Amino acid sequence: MKLRYLLAGLLLGMISRSRAQNTADDVNLFQTYLQDANFGKKANGEGLFQYGTYDNNASTIDLAVQAAFPVSPKIKLAGFWAFENYSPDQGDGRSGITDIAVSGRYQVVQGNTPVAVGALATLPVGSEDLGEGNFDFGFFGSLRHKVESSPLTLAGTFGLNFVETTTLGNLNPNTGQVETKKDHDTSVLIAGSVIYPMSSGLSMVFEINMRPDDNYALLSGGLDYPLHGGGRLRGGLGLGLDDAAPNFAIRFGYGMGF
Repeated sequence: MKLRYLLAGLLLGMISRSRAQNTADDVNLFQTYLQDANFGKKANGEGLFQYGTYDNNASTIDLAVQAAFPVSPKIKLAGFWAFENYSPDQGDGRSGITDIAVSGRYQVVQGNTPVAVGALATLPVGSEDLGEGNFDFGFFGSLRHKVESSPLTLAGTFGLNFVETTTLGNLNPNTGQVETKKDHDTSVLIAGSVIYPMSSGLSMVFEINMRPDDNYALLSGGLDYPLHGGGRLRGGLGLGLDDAAPNFAIRFGYGMGF
């Protein structure tokens, strides 16, 4: 109990000492960081911790890094990589690196409602013990819109992903091994977000990401707070609305521009 109060006091102390202002343009999304229409003049990065629980009585812990780099005023590259631990209630756990996710986007419309289009792919460098090592790719379109006479900013993304799958074939009589076949299944992404920056500097970010073909839907709420020294405290909670999403997820991160 004392530890809880101590952590809360430290957090409130950091917030009270920081007088940095925040706008929606400064705030990165949590779930669709790689596919956002927002473009900044500076590169930014984030280190984060994430924990999730699932229906099959298993949990995951991720230690991850992500970063975005503007190549020009209209072109931006981004990437995500993590070390993951998978822990089932029964049986042995597994740990390893995930595939590297990379994206590139082009801002086709600027102004009050920026629109971007882009592509996303995974580099198959991850651990096969975690089900990684797949080459997935996809395309997306995204936008942001600042609501007039309001601090609210709305964001949305529509994507079409091609997810690599492996199917078992026939037994090869010459090698004695079962042949496998690689293919790609199509998955649609529909995402919506609301960003609400407050005068205190704190921003609230509400998001929902849905991939109906994968039985995945995650509703999340996050907080983004700029510190006086230039960094950002970021954290959020997620609630799964479909079978493949985590039942519960929590994340903490520290972001910065450079």
